[in-house]
Amino acid sequence: SCMNFSEACRLAPLESAQLSVGFCAFTIPVEIDQPRSILSNGPSTILSLERGSSSIVLLEDADGDGVADSRRTLATAPDLNHGLALHDGYVYASSDQNVYRWAYTEDFGSVDPSPTLVVNNINADGQGGAPFGHRTRTIIFDGSDRLYISVGSAGNVDDDSFRSRIRRFSDLDPSNFPIDFLQGEVFADGLRNEVGLAFDTHGVLWGVENGADNLERSDLGGDITNDNPAEELNRFREEDVGRHYGYPYCWTEFLLSPGLGQGRGTAWAWPTFLANGAVTDAQCRNNYIGPVVSMQAHSAPLGITFYRWKDPNELPQDCTGGFPRSMDGFAFLAFHGSWNRDIPTGYKVTYVPMDENGEALGEPVDLLAHIAPNASWASGFRPVDVDFDSCGRLIVSSDGSRQDGAYRGSGIVRVEYQTLESSLVPGPSAPPTAINTDTVAPVPAPTITQPPLASPTSAAKNWGYQWSVALFLLMVAGTLHVGLVLV
Repeated sequence: SCMNFSEACRLAPLESAQLSVGFCAFTIPVEIDQPRSILSNGPSTILSLERGSSSIVLLEDADGDGVADSRRTLATAPDLNHGLALHDGYVYASSDQNVYRWAYTEDFGSVDPSPTLVVNNINADGQGGAPFGHRTRTIIFDGSDRLYISVGSAGNVDDDSFRSRIRRFSDLDPSNFPIDFLQGEVFADGLRNEVGLAFDTHGVLWGVENGADNLERSDLGGDITNDNPAEELNRFREEDVGRHYGYPYCWTEFLLSPGLGQGRGTAWAWPTFLANGAVTDAQCRNNYIGPVVSMQAHSAPLGITFYRWKDPNELPQDCTGGFPRSMDGFAFLAFHGSWNRDIPTGYKVTYVPMDENGEALGEPVDLLAHIAPNASWASGFRPVDVDFDSCGRLIVSSDGSRQDGAYRGSGIVRVEYQTLESSLVPGPSAPPTAINTDTVAPVPAPTITQPPLASPTSAAKNWGYQWSVALFLLMVAGTLHVGLVLV
């Protein structure tokens, strides 16, 4: 009898990657030009908004080995740059000004040749198109067929929050197309740049916000911009519809010098609004909704998704690499990385542990990051969006970094959990018995400190790591006399 480790990493491991113990990551072998939003559509089919070509592309598994290896363009429209959604037989995508949709048939066998304009006039204030302001328009649908569109600020710190909102559209009657963006309900106000949006397992919308740059307050230490303001993980409950989340008037503390700060997550007034009497620190703490989790300044969170564990019997055939049950309901965040911090930060994927009620249980924990001490990747890898495929594996888009006038590091990475598959066969006709990895190898309890990270990829270290994990599982299972075969 034997015990097989599922393939250490299905393809060549992502270079210079450091992962939580038990996980591996590899690049999907398909060339793609600056992928932004991504959506899984089955075990190995991936839909992506390809910014480089202003199009929607489909990555498919042509040879049936469980990994996408071919691509085809489904649709194009002017200036598509980020947003992507699938809903009720239509694929939706956004430019800085418009939201479009295309009808499609099963498995994208056919797609409308030309787009239908669904929402227009997003830049009605005349400040929206590049190079003026944030130009991504994240789009998402809820379970009641309502469309949410997030728009970021015009500048670093605007005069008001007119642009920096999430609007909601409840009636997408085609006879009303195109719908004027300004007719949308203000679902959430005062969000500087809420690029990532996702619904948790309870149907509540969450978002990740990119904070402002160049923060100086003389009473708090002068130039405090390296570690402030915090990037934010926000929750948008239905009872808070229309409420204000603070931008541009207020900012959130991440790290201030001892004796000056009041602790991570504390709200403060932005210096210019404090000086002109528009708002006080106390008003920022009492009148606005603060983040659920405050995160490292300038790490640039762009993507968020939640893990929904499924019973293995409900998964598609031949699924391997799905994340463990102990991570059910956790939030997973993609950090694009900093451009204006003395020491770069971000460029990674983290998770925020959540309890069964959807409450966050602490700080983000690194899942996939560059090996220490550098945060940024020579390859150009910069995570944008995250989603789980139908097997429970995490896919991560990277739109790359501009190097020597071109983008390097564009691609899609898949992260898998390395479960141990057991064939404990006491007799030749006995059925195989699977070890429950959820009880054998639980995810470390969330703490402020990071869990142990696997060593940088090398054959010898990986080999030793696999042996140690496998032996640990063997001892727990009480099967010390079973032969061991590692592949």
